Formats: sequence, C-alpha cells, structure tokens
Amino acid sequence: MSYISNRHGRNQTRHHQRGAATLIVTMVFLFSISIVMLYLNRNVLFEQKTSASQMRSTKALEMAEAGIEWATGMLNAPYDINTACTLLTTTNISFRKKYVQTQWSSGTGTATDVNPALTTFPGCKINEATSAFTCNCPDVPNSTTNLGTDVAPSFTIVFKPAPPDSITGLVDLEAVQVTSVGCAAQAGTCTPASAVNSDASAVVSVILKLRPLLRAAPAAPLTCGTSCAVGGSYNIANLDAVTGGTLVNAGTTITQGNGTSYTTIPGQPVQNSLIGGDSTLAALSNSDPTCSNSAMFNAYFGSTISQYANSPTTKIIPNCNSANTCGGLVDTAYASGWRAFYFPDGFARNNSSGSFGSATDPVTIVSAEGFDINGNIDIYGMIFSNSSNVNDVGTGTADIHGAMVTCAGYNNNGNGSLIYDPTVLNGVRRATGTFVRVPGSWTDRCTLSTAAEPVLTCN
Repeated sequence: MSYISNRHGRNQTRHHQRGAATLIVTMVFLFSISIVMLYLNRNVLFEQKTSASQMRSTKALEMAEAGIEWATGMLNAPYDINTACTLLTTTNISFRKKYVQTQWSSGTGTATDVNPALTTFPGCKINEATSAFTCNCPDVPNSTTNLGTDVAPSFTIVFKPAPPDSITGLVDLEAVQVTSVGCAAQAGTCTPASAVNSDASAVVSVILKLRPLLRAAPAAPLTCGTSCAVGGSYNIANLDAVTGGTLVNAGTTITQGNGTSYTTIPGQPVQNSLIGGDSTLAALSNSDPTCSNSAMFNAYFGSTISQYANSPTTKIIPNCNSANTCGGLVDTAYASGWRAFYFPDGFARNNSSGSFGSATDPVTIVSAEGFDINGNIDIYGMIFSNSSNVNDVGTGTADIHGAMVTCAGYNNNGNGSLIYDPTVLNGVRRATGTFVRVPGSWTDRCTLSTAAEPVLTCN
C-alpha cells in the first residue's frame, strides 16, 4: 500500500510539472503574439498618420491648383466685380483691372514698369459639406482678405511681375506671375503670412501671358481695303512718330473734300502721309469681296471673325443696325464690363446715343456689315467693319480716337475727327485679350515669405 501511495504521489508531481510547463509555454506564446500585435498596430497607426498627412498635403495642393484656375478664369471674365468677387451688371471694376491691368504702365520693359497688386490677396474658402465657395476680392492696395472663421480649405492669390528675360533683362509688359497659396484647413484666411499655421499648405505658381484679340495695330488712323472718301469738315490726325504720321492707307483711291484737313508729324508733307493704291491691302480685300471670311481681319486680329466672335471676352449684339435701338443695347453691355463687341447685323449709332468707350477704357468694335454713325459721338477704340459711313448726312460732330479699318470702303460727309491714338490701341490689346498659361512655367517648388510684400522663391 505504501508503494502504491508513493507512485500516486509521483504521478501527481509529474502532472503539476507538465501543467506548469504548459502555462509557461502559453504565456510565452501570448507574450509573443502581444508583441507582434503591438508591432502590427504600430504600423497601422503609422500608416493612418501617413495617410492622413498625405490627404492633407494633397488637399492643400489641390486647393492651390484650384486657386490658379480660379484666378485665370477671373482674369478672363469681362464682367465687373464687387469685393465678394460677385459679377455685377453695373459699372465698377473687373478682376483684371483691379489686380493687374490698372497696375501696368507704358514703360520700356524694366521691372518697375509692371506693378500688379503686390500686397492684396484675393481668394476663396470652400465649404466641404455643400461645396459652396466664399470669396473675397479686397480693394487695392492693402485691404485685408477676409474669408470668415470656418475651419475649411481655402486659397489666396499673389500677383508678381513676370521674371525678366535672362538675356535682355526686360519684363514682358503683358505677362504676370500668378501664385496660389492653398491650405488644407484653417480657421482664418490662407495668406502667405498665415499659411505656416495651417496643418498643411502648398504653393503653386504659373506665368500667364496675354493673348490679345488685336494682334497688330494698324499704322494709320484710317485703313481701307478699297477706297477712302473723306469729305465735309473732317480732320484726320496722326502725331505718332512710330507710325511715321501716316494718315490714310487705301487699297485703291483716296478722295478728299474741300473742307477736309490733315494733321501729321512736324516736317512730314501731308501727301507723303496719304498712301493710296496699296496692292497688299487691295489683295486682302479682293480675296473675299463680301468680307465674310476676311483675310484683312486676320491680318490685324490673327484669327477669323468667327473665332473673335466666340472668344469668352467678346459680347455679340445682334439687331444693332438701327440707331434707335443699338445705343441702348451697347450701353447696357458696356456698363456690365464688356469691352470687345461683335455686331453680326451691323452697327448704327446717332447723337441720341452719346459716347462709347473712354481714353482709359477703350472698346473693340467688329461689324460683319456696315458701321454707320451720325451726330455728336465720341468713340474710343479700334473699329473694324465691312464698310463705313461717318456722318453721311452731314450733321453732328463724330470724333473717333484710336483707329478704323474697313475691309471694303469708307465714306465721310460731315464734321468731326479721326485721331490716331496708340495709347488707346494699347489699352484695347490689354482690355480684350485672354490670359493663357506659358508652357513650362508651372511649378510647385516655390516658397513665399511672410513679408507684407511676399518674396517668391522658386527652384
């Protein structure tokens, strides 16, 4: 019995030993698995943080790119705007004039000649739930951009002169560098000074170049594809030395009434300024007698009439061939901010309609038919038409500042003047063109300083 009892005790000891070993092995396995799970969880947390950071960075970059697209669209919008960037139908100021065009000068191409709004930053904030934009276009020069206090993605725009040419050192007077600062989420406004406080920000820059509707200004106040007949008490003047003071350029003949007077640059004989029988003009006019697909139009505008009419900055006004109704249609469009016009049925205006355009806000008039004005009218800009009659009934005083080109003939039998004005023609180029990206100018390798006028550094 004693032997049996001892054997039973030894068996119990072995069972206890095996249970302890199993427990130890189980604990080792559990500890190992816990280590592995902690490591895997660490990787998951790291991936989550990386993904969240990548998402914020991508959102900031997309907001910066959206800012470039928004600024390009606003620069090409012909409408006037208010400080909320809302398009108006009353005369105010367009986005282009507010931040770029009125800052241009007519200098020689040095860096100081181009001075866009350097310390004012228009921009927008987007509500991610509704996709609604809240935009602010503050007044120049130092108004503060205010996009509200909502924590949401936003961008602001910084304007700079385009970099000077590496060889000549000159600056393109019709180009501007547009830089967008995008923030993933920020309670305030994503300006260069505050973007450092955002959880993610990005800077994208691009150079925009003006593609003017008027590519080559005429070299004379009056250019006719066929004949130019100037009668009545009318004065044609050109004091621009660059064009040699040329007064009339005609494809065929130039006829002059007894009361007509000419004014050209000092020392230039008037007859030398009247160029008739121009074979190049005659060939352009004869290539399309109806001027429906005018080669002459293409010579000055670098496009077809159809392409001009379909430009986003061109206002098409049909049924404007009656002086009683045309004036009101034109005035309404001009007050809304339009400066380039296309009249498929012709253009007619009388003294009851008043002036059209101004020295600082000129217009481009393209008529697929005639251009007929009578009375006391002032027009500032570039005029192109199939044919033209100015005060053909001999009443009123019509003054045109800029230049006029007719695909066919011109006739005048009244009072007034046609004055060549290169400043007006230069304003026409800048007011009616579209901004396009310069290929290869896009970069996101830029930084902006937090100075009042941010310093842009791009690699």
